Parts: sequence; structure tokens; C-alpha cells
Amino acid sequence: MMSLRGTIILGAALMASVSLPVAAELDMVEGHWETIVQVQIQGSNFPVPAIKSSRCLTRDDPVPNAQSNMRCQVSEQTVNGNDVSWRVQCGDDKATMNGAGKVTYAGDSFSGVLDMQISEIKGDRSMQIKYTLGGTRLRACDAPR
Repeated sequence: MMSLRGTIILGAALMASVSLPVAAELDMVEGHWETIVQVQIQGSNFPVPAIKSSRCLTRDDPVPNAQSNMRCQVSEQTVNGNDVSWRVQCGDDKATMNGAGKVTYAGDSFSGVLDMQISEIKGDRSMQIKYTLGGTRLRACDAPR
């Protein structure tokens, strides 16, 4: 028969060998955020001006920027520590866009990238675009400007 001490040691060994998920909360202050996007088009030497946008971001909806002129669907959103990653598919009458993004939050700021493949609907042209994202929390979502 195993002693109480042996049972405790065996239990501790079994607990240590089981990988349990750690419930860490995303280090993000919810609120109205400004996102600045730098655009790099593969194979292009033309500079693209930075794009600014803003919207409310929450722990339940932490993905910055949606393409406002296209219908976009975010999927496969995951949070791992302070990293938020997702896949996105967008489309309009002229093109489709597919890609993956990842940002890392640090309280009231974030940084990350979104890599997209754009393909013409009626044609065979496509291009790779890399969006470098930077964000700063401006205020609470319901606070006046």
C-alpha cells in the first residue's frame, strides 16, 4: 500500500506532467484606438502614404483595421498571451484579398503586420502587400472627442 507521502508525490508528478492552458489576460486597454498603417507593395518602388484610421477595440474584438471599402470576413482569430492573430478574406467587384495578420499588444499600444495577397477577379494579375501596423489607445470608446 502506498503511503500518503507517496500519493502526494505521485499526484504532484502527474500534475507537473500534464500541460494545462494558462489563462493569461491580454495586456490591452480597451477603448478607441488610432491605427497607422505603412504599406509595402512587393516589387514597387513607389512610396505609399501612411493610412490612419480609428475605431473601438475590445478584448472580444481586438483585431485592428478592416478594409472599409471592401467586404471583409475575419476568421481563425486567436489570442496567445499578448499576441492576436487572424486570417482575413475581403472582396469587391474587382478583386479578392486573402491574408493573415498578427499584432502584439502592450497596454495602450500595439505593433504588428498583415500580409495580403490581392488577386484580380477578371484577369490574372495579383500582388503581395505587407501592412505594418502600429496602434495607440486614444480614449474610452464612449468618451467625447
